[in-house]
Amino acid sequence: MTSCFDVVTWETEIYGPYYVDSDPSASYKSLFYRGEDGLDYDRFQNVSKVGYKSGYIFIKSGSKFYWFAVQNDIPADLGNPIVSHLISKPLSETEFNQLLGTLGIKNLDFQFQES
Repeated sequence: MTSCFDVVTWETEIYGPYYVDSDPSASYKSLFYRGEDGLDYDRFQNVSKVGYKSGYIFIKSGSKFYWFAVQNDIPADLGNPIVSHLISKPLSETEFNQLLGTLGIKNLDFQFQES
């Protein structure tokens, strides 16, 4: 006897091709980029918050924050040098808040927040 079941996933749209969903190879959520060809590309694993504002994606993972400019992204895997250099170095919460001030971003809302 065999059984069959559907695994239901709930994508959280962030902006344009970016979305958060369960990582198919782990027990956490990841940020993905969906290319025009329908292929999904890994952008950042193990996210707890992801938001978009003013051309930038902002990520919280663990106690650190990261960011990148959407205009610099391309539909490719993390192994591509352009993509691998896209995401910032880890920032503390203080550094992250300073960055937001420098970018002139107030009231950042995270479209995805782990519950």
